[in-house]
Amino acid sequence: MALLESLKETAFVMLEETFPSRDKGGNVYLDRCTGWFPSLEGLSAEDASVPIVPGGTTIAAHTFHTVFYLDVVMAELKGRSLGRVDWKESWVVSKVDAPAWDDLRRRLREAYEEVVALLEADADWGQAHVEVVMAAVTHSAYHLGAVRQFHTVLRAREVTD
Repeated sequence: MALLESLKETAFVMLEETFPSRDKGGNVYLDRCTGWFPSLEGLSAEDASVPIVPGGTTIAAHTFHTVFYLDVVMAELKGRSLGRVDWKESWVVSKVDAPAWDDLRRRLREAYEEVVALLEADADWGQAHVEVVMAAVTHSAYHLGAVRQFHTVLRAREVTD
């Protein structure tokens, strides 16, 4: 298998593991059912809006930021230049009510699916594709790690309440 084909295959495996979860055995870096979608499933809007530390971020904030980031990735994959991106805008959401939380989780799933579809549709991958997909996996996994830490804190708070 050529190096580029191997990179593409690995990229799709890592995207799958990062978002819906790759629970087929042979995971690359996550435990089973710990990707974005399982991590947000069943989580209330109230819990998604609780900062770990006073003035800190929330699960909702990390989720919104990741959707924002994936929107930037999609624009790049479509060849649209966004110019200078206002990253402060990617952190404007920190609290959500139940409908907004449902919408945000839906938007995350749709953004992931569109990124994958764009990558799958382009058979002519080059260095730019590899850079974009590696950055998308790394960035999304970083924020997923933060969300997983929030889960740990929320569970600990439940035990002490």
